[in-house]
Amino acid sequence: MRAETSFHLVGDLIGVDAVMVGPTGRAEVTLILDTAASMTTVVPSVAESIGYSSDIRLGWSVTRTAAAEERGYIVRSQVEALGFTMSDHRVVVADLGYGIDGLLGINFLRHFNFGIRFEERRILVEKIAP
Repeated sequence: MRAETSFHLVGDLIGVDAVMVGPTGRAEVTLILDTAASMTTVVPSVAESIGYSSDIRLGWSVTRTAAAEERGYIVRSQVEALGFTMSDHRVVVADLGYGIDGLLGINFLRHFNFGIRFEERRILVEKIAP
């Protein structure tokens, strides 16, 4: 299965439109496509807006960035991005700073082959067969 999606730059970073679905709602967010992030991550304000809290976590996490080490928690959420939906996707909730909603990490991206076409602001995506 193939899809094509647009992206926009958030500073020098690739931002993709995504939807996160939680226990009490859904949020439209911009996630930074981040091949250096092992897990998809969202900031606490996004998680809380759709019904997550550390009370219903799967576990605790430590997110190491170039600037800091942030402690957070892990939840399972439905994530819609790049033209595909992942149900029961593990997401870290942590304060990332930088004024972004979150990161689309390798635990999502590893299921796809993708090509980035900067001039056209498009991402071509193909699901890898299981």
